[in-house]
Amino acid sequence: MAPDGKAAENVTELKQDQSLEITKGIAEFAANLKFSDLPGEVVEGAKKSFMDTLGIGLAGSVEEAPNIVAGFVKDQGAKEVATVYGMSFKTSMPYAAWVNGISSDILGFSDICVEYVNHPSVTIVPALAALAEEKKPNGKDLITAHVLGDEVADNICNSLGPEFHLAGWHPLAVVNTLGGAIACGKVLGFDADQMANALGVASAEAAGMRGNDGSYSKAYGAGRSARDALYAALMTDRGYTGSKRILDVRDGFLCTFGAGVDGHQILETLGKPFDFIKPGMTYKAFPTCTRSHPGIFAAIQLKEKHGIDADAIEHVHCAVSPAVDRVLRFGIPENKWEGKYSLPYSVALALSKGKVVIKDVTDENARDPELRSLMAKIKMEVSPELAKHGFLPPHAPHGCHMTITMKDGTEYAFEQNRGPWEPATSPSFDDLAEKFRSCAELVLKDDQIEQAVEFCRDLENQDNIDPLMKMISG
Repeated sequence: MAPDGKAAENVTELKQDQSLEITKGIAEFAANLKFSDLPGEVVEGAKKSFMDTLGIGLAGSVEEAPNIVAGFVKDQGAKEVATVYGMSFKTSMPYAAWVNGISSDILGFSDICVEYVNHPSVTIVPALAALAEEKKPNGKDLITAHVLGDEVADNICNSLGPEFHLAGWHPLAVVNTLGGAIACGKVLGFDADQMANALGVASAEAAGMRGNDGSYSKAYGAGRSARDALYAALMTDRGYTGSKRILDVRDGFLCTFGAGVDGHQILETLGKPFDFIKPGMTYKAFPTCTRSHPGIFAAIQLKEKHGIDADAIEHVHCAVSPAVDRVLRFGIPENKWEGKYSLPYSVALALSKGKVVIKDVTDENARDPELRSLMAKIKMEVSPELAKHGFLPPHAPHGCHMTITMKDGTEYAFEQNRGPWEPATSPSFDDLAEKFRSCAELVLKDDQIEQAVEFCRDLENQDNIDPLMKMISG
């Protein structure tokens, strides 16, 4: 799409100004960051994110999509060095990152930086886990790399602005490739020059479109970015070159994906404070798109408070933010993958069952006549009140103002601006341990699950992650 208006001015600025040093600034930040620089709150956040991502990866490993890719990987006869979650085999580092990234994203259950609109961990954790089995970083180094990868991916994503999302790019498939390359570079001990080079190589891999939401290929973006982030770091380690000014030059990353936006804000926000502190990480309480979570939570609250019988509902009105309307594209879905991007499906599950859990997000429920009848009564439209605050209203980025009208004319209303596990109401480590158990029980024994939880709780004191990978191999 040709740039216009302010974007065109920025492209001209990039063309004329050869003194920009955004790539260098990111690379120096990455090379210099140490575990001792991380506040305790950041370390705790990284450990929660690491465990949560492993758990959803284990739950996702039973799905067809990662098993299709795993079958392909096995046929390639690659070197067996890295564990594939829950599938009882090893493969090469990039192949393991690929399969595990798909497993980690396929259920739509991963953490997200809502304000920056990115799911960083579904790329960063699989890439690091695969590399760590070969390179043996200790727990402190692994945490530092995880924080760094999230930080770089999220801040680059934030710099691109709403136009990046409206153009159809999927952030986790695009910016995570760069963040993942930096995280892997940290484990490999890269200096600033190598970090800059890794960003250049990774930019050659960055791609992914939202049009695949509702299919297996949405999760493919997470797996591909994990795989290619690892490739970018490993190729840099071997001397393969890329532009060391890829975020500065004309026709570089910011021009291509951001229509020439000025990325200097990246340097102003990296680690100031870390994203795990502000804006903070949102964890998913429900295995559906994050934009459906305020609607799900509102429905559950109304059902519990008023004892609502789904059969007695006349209709449900959901006034939502523009971002919700943009992404939740399916009205009455044909399968569970479309259902994850359908507010009527998610709200219908909440109103009929009083919860939304993995075992209920199924093709059978998407096609169930009674649920489909209820879905038809649930209407979504953009709220003028929320829209006046922009695409992602700061106070209610995924807000849902719900009104339920019963057949007897009674109305119940609830305004929910955020999901239940947002930064201000962040779950504890033990809360997420319960989520981990509910995911991991699909493939692991109870003693393996508890050992994995305790390993992650004490991650900063571990010598390497080999014992953990044995626990979760399945």
